[in-house]
Amino acid sequence: MIDMCADFRRIADAFVQLPAAIRPLVCFLICFSAVASARAEILLRWDQPQVPSRESLGISTLVVRAKNTAAVKRARDQGYRLYLQIDAADAASFVPPAGSGITVLVSGKLSPAQLKQLRQRMGPARRVISVDERGKWPHIRSNWVTKNNGVLQVTGRSAQPWIENNAALLRLARPEAGEATPVFTYSWRPITLSDVDEGPSLDDYLVAIAESGSFGGDLLLPLHERFERGLLLGQPQARSDWTEIRRYIEFYSWNLPDRYQPIANIGVVTSEPTLWFEVMNLLARHNLPCELLSPASLVSRPLKGLDLLVVLDEPGQSQNDALAAFERGGGQVIRMLKGVADPNAFALDVRQKLGRARRVVDIWNGITVLVAPFQEPNGTSMLLTIVNYAHQDLPVQLRVKGSFSQVRYESPEDPGALLPSQDRDGFTEFVLPALRIGGRVFLSR
Repeated sequence: MIDMCADFRRIADAFVQLPAAIRPLVCFLICFSAVASARAEILLRWDQPQVPSRESLGISTLVVRAKNTAAVKRARDQGYRLYLQIDAADAASFVPPAGSGITVLVSGKLSPAQLKQLRQRMGPARRVISVDERGKWPHIRSNWVTKNNGVLQVTGRSAQPWIENNAALLRLARPEAGEATPVFTYSWRPITLSDVDEGPSLDDYLVAIAESGSFGGDLLLPLHERFERGLLLGQPQARSDWTEIRRYIEFYSWNLPDRYQPIANIGVVTSEPTLWFEVMNLLARHNLPCELLSPASLVSRPLKGLDLLVVLDEPGQSQNDALAAFERGGGQVIRMLKGVADPNAFALDVRQKLGRARRVVDIWNGITVLVAPFQEPNGTSMLLTIVNYAHQDLPVQLRVKGSFSQVRYESPEDPGALLPSQDRDGFTEFVLPALRIGGRVFLSR
């Protein structure tokens, strides 16, 4: 989290200049913003025994492995809000340090009994959060190898690049009301031998932050050893990169996806989503927003807003009746009870079946771009969060379902601007002039 003491001083100075009549309203808005954005964070893990000061890093929260006792002591002495990371195997013997303001992140699976015991030792004023390690460091994978009729094939330069992303994982892991948000993490995996010592580039860090912030997840981002040493030594390049990282963290700290409702017009019906994850992953890869449905929910909940259902489990009689009613109402049902041999081809087939008129969003000139659509609860406005995994300035043309009179774009590099748009047959078309990594589009009626 960014240290905003200086900003708060400026806000306080401005606050006292406001008319007394509107100060209560301003207080309410500030408090609402703080509560609404408190759930999502980009947490940075520090692994060196020495720890820079809060003033030099400009952040107030740090994650340190509990076994790194030297770093734990230095971080506490310097006033950081501390998150201690432990492995599930060490939970039984873990003794939390004295004092307040400590949260424990647990990597690995804990049984309900182990979790209860750990929380009792932690005390009611401290938190225990699970760490989900299923993610991948987002990047464009080169030389994607596939098998076609038993023959290995390698993607060419003109083919759509394969993006290692966490969009589907973050979307499916969005908690229900009242549930705790898991923290996702992943290790850096070098693409080439030269990357082993160098570690992630600045853009690699920024893409990871933008992806998590775009799809509404909490991220535990490990910093590479080389980068940490550079920050400790105050090297100019490390300090410059850190400034950019802070800017991205601040931009995504608003956690806007958590305040909107996800838009999805495809329902994936299965009771075992982990078995079919790659299907949902490829739907997300082709910007086809989907919603996970249990077979029982076909009968228990309305299917309004869905145009197409992908049925992966054998339905019962009552569920077959619900599917038949859905088809009579104009929806489409695709039954894939024997499995999906090629998830990529299947996702393209789903896109074709939806047709131009029923896609939520279409993208031109953006084969490395993923989009997540959200709407305001009352439906009057729409939010698009966008990530360019190629991290190169790119003009992107979008077509969004719905007629909107105003389109505003902002990014970490751009404070915001109105974009020209055109309404065509109930769709709004516009062009992002230069999408580098991440951005947001607000559409209002």
